[in-house]
Order: sequence, then structure tokens, then C-alpha cells
Amino acid sequence: MPTRFDLNTRLEPMRPGGDLDAGFRADVADPVWFLGRQWQMGEHQGEDAASPVEVSVRAEQTALDPYDDDPALDPKVVPAEAIIEAEPGGWWTVGRRARIGRAGASSLPVNLPPDMHAELRFHDLVAPYDRLNGAYDGRVLYERRAALGLAAGLFAEVPDPEPADLWDPAELVYGARFNAGGAAGRAIDVPRHDGGDVDWFSAQAASPLPAPGALPPVATVTPARLGYPGAPNPRWWQIEDARVDIGGFPPDRSHFATMLLIDLVMSHADDWFSFPVATEAGTVITLHSVEVRDAFDDITALSTPADWSLYRVDGLDRTSLLVWPTVPTPLTGPALDEVVLGVDEDANLLFAVELRAGGRELAAPPPEEGLPAPSPAGQLHAGARSTYGYRPSTPMPPYWHPYEIHEIDSRRRYVQARLANLDVRPPELMPAPVSPLLEDPAAPAAGPVHQIEPATVPTAGLRLDRRFVLGRGTDGRPVLWLQRRRMPLLAPPVSNLRFDVVEEEPQLS
Repeated sequence: MPTRFDLNTRLEPMRPGGDLDAGFRADVADPVWFLGRQWQMGEHQGEDAASPVEVSVRAEQTALDPYDDDPALDPKVVPAEAIIEAEPGGWWTVGRRARIGRAGASSLPVNLPPDMHAELRFHDLVAPYDRLNGAYDGRVLYERRAALGLAAGLFAEVPDPEPADLWDPAELVYGARFNAGGAAGRAIDVPRHDGGDVDWFSAQAASPLPAPGALPPVATVTPARLGYPGAPNPRWWQIEDARVDIGGFPPDRSHFATMLLIDLVMSHADDWFSFPVATEAGTVITLHSVEVRDAFDDITALSTPADWSLYRVDGLDRTSLLVWPTVPTPLTGPALDEVVLGVDEDANLLFAVELRAGGRELAAPPPEEGLPAPSPAGQLHAGARSTYGYRPSTPMPPYWHPYEIHEIDSRRRYVQARLANLDVRPPELMPAPVSPLLEDPAAPAAGPVHQIEPATVPTAGLRLDRRFVLGRGTDGRPVLWLQRRRMPLLAPPVSNLRFDVVEEEPQLS
């Protein structure tokens, strides 16, 4: 009779092996990191308490007023970057100028001389807009609308008034002042804005907002555990050795200590919770009172620490926070203007180099170091009398503009100067700057055209650019503005400028 063999296979979990003592110790390689995190989050000022289950908040919202009382510059709708960085004339894109120019061409007087027609048209546009050269420029028509007798309806969409220019041409930064709370409110300043993102830390106030006449109503919300990128594990026992499975040992009624251990592992966690506060963009939110109800039905009134704050606007109350409507991911166009600035220690001058202006490449490559002279043909005569030859200074390429130190109104300033072209007779001045980044609209007619604060330009140099930026407001509509931005350089531009020298000439025999 044959023999039958049956083979069955079954997977069974293996209980993890390892020393429970090592897991209970929860050794860490860098305990100072944990202490540092606790200090940053203010846990050293906290206390052990039950978990919060409900938060009652009295929050007041103080809206920012429209900038310069212009409804089109409402901080609750328009992003803060578009209000601060906008410049006069920034609305006039090439497409809008061409569209309004086509609409106004048929309304021009029939008796205009040919030279006047030429002044009203595009010229010298860069690619890809060069195909519009010769068409009527809507911006020029708008500027001369009164003399040309054009109807106001042709320019109904043009913003009036235009936004104020908040760019400081001497400091090369923006400076803006907002008002919050109407006539009885306070000023909110945005000093030394370099261009780019605007957030709560960009602003400061002269004094806290005035106390309200009546407290706002109480709002009840539910807290949740706080989490952020890079945060440590919320539970302490998540860092134990992976080979030690404390949960694999079921509690035994006869072993009460095991149940206490499991309860400790599952309940002990960090003490940071967050709760939502309903607010609107473009407002200053102030918390007047916060009361927390915990799992033991105890109510605790929270107060801000006297010597610690995670988010705080200088000048405002510790419980106030400025909420801007910003553009997190704007669309940026190519640089229309680009300028680099740096101090040339050899020439003792500040040079501003125009790389781009009006979307066109300008600057030639920086002058190279002079190559060593070739070896003379013949044999040097050691006993001959020394003779000397005159070597003129090296020329500077166009669009390199020097700034000299002068005293203006008892202040030291870099003042824009002009180089002379000595290659022609009689000498002529080099071309003046063409980029608006190197001009001051408020400069006096007698000059200087542009001056820069010396402390503005760091040792490594500075880069300025100007480009269109597109974002959206809180109403979903697109917002377009011209942005000027300053960024540091790794090294300043070097002119390799050599002044007139007298060099000894070798004597050959």
C-alpha cells in the first residue's frame, strides 16, 4: 500500500527579539537637538495638562485702508506686492499700447503734418514686437490726447490716477505706509522692501492699534495637533528601537504595571496644538482672549509669554498679526532692465553697468586684462641710457557709468558722472544711462541726475532688474505690475581701468 505525504506551509509572525530595556531607555544620538527644539517652541515655559478639546476665542479684525484712498489699491483685494512695487506707467504693456493705438488712429485730425504722425508711432521696438514698428502708440496718444482732441472714451480703461512710485532711487529699495482702521487707526510701514514676497515680517507699526469700544463676539473652535515640515515625532515612544514591540505584549489584569506602560506609550505626546481663527486677507487680526477647555472640563485662560514670540510684528501688540494677500507663485517675465553695481577699488569709483534696457542687450563684455607685451626683437643693451614712453589710459566700453563720491546736503553720496571718449577729436561724452533704474524722477533740473547712498551697495556688488509680474487678487482677477528687485552679487564688476602711465622702454643693440 503506497504511503502519502501531505506538506502544509503557514506564515506566522515572529515576536521581535531584543532587549526591552534598550527600547525603554529610548537613547538618542543628539539630545541637544531635542532641547533646542523645545526651547524654540517655548516648551520650557509650558506645563503638563490634559488635552484641549475646545477653544473659545475673541478675535478682532482691523482692515487695511486702500492705499492713498485709491479703491483700485485695496489691500484686501490687490496683492501687497502689486501695491508696493507698482510704478507709474506700468499698466502700459506693448499689447495695450498697440490696441489703444489702433482704436485711436481713426480719430486723429486729418491735417497733422507727417513729422507729427511719425512721433505718434512705434519705433525701435525689440523682437518679437518689432513687427509693430510704424503702428500708432496708444500711450503717446494718451499723453497728447488734449492737443490731438481725442475723446476720453478711447482711454476709459486707463487707470486714473496712476499708482505712486514707492521706489527710493538713492536707497534702491521700496518704502510704503499703509493705514489700518481708518482715521482712528495706526500706520503700518513696509520699510526697505527689496522686491519680491511680502509677508507679516515685512511690516512694522509705530504703536499698537487702539482698543475697541466693544469686545468682539466669542467664537468656539476645535483644536488639532500642530504639525509642520521638519517637526519631531509627536509621540516620544516613536523613537524606540524598531526591534522592541511594546504593543506586542498584551496587558495582563494581574500585571497592572504593564497596563500603565501601554497607557504611557499611547498617551504621552507633545503639548502643541493649533486652532483656526477666521480672518480675511488685508487685515490685522488681534486676539483679545483665548480660553481652553481640556478633557477634564477645566477652563484655562491663555496669555502670551513676556519674553518669547513666534510671530510678531514690531510695534503691534503681541497678540496681533498682519495678514497680507500675497502672490505665492507669480508669473515673471524676462528682465526688461538689468544693471549691476559695484565699487572698483583700483579706480576708486562706483560703476553701474547696464546689461539690458527696454528688453535689449546693451553692455559689451567687461574689458580684459592687458596682455603682456611681446618680447622685443634683438638684444637688450644693459648700458644704454633709459628712455620712457607715454601709455594712455585704457578706454571704457559704453554703458559703464561711473559714480563719484560727493557731499550732497551734508551727506556723502555716490553721484552719477559721465566718462569722456578720448578716441575722437575733440573728445565727446560717453552715452548717458538709458535704463530707468539709474535715474531719479525727482532730481532737480540742474542735477545731479542720480545719486546712491554708499551703504546701499555691498562690497560684493548689487544686481538690479526690472520685469513684469503677473498674479491674481483675492477676487480672482489677474493683476499685472512692473517689479524692480535688488539681489546681491558674488563679486563686483571689474573695469580693469588703467590711468595714464609712463613706462620704461627697453633699449636694443
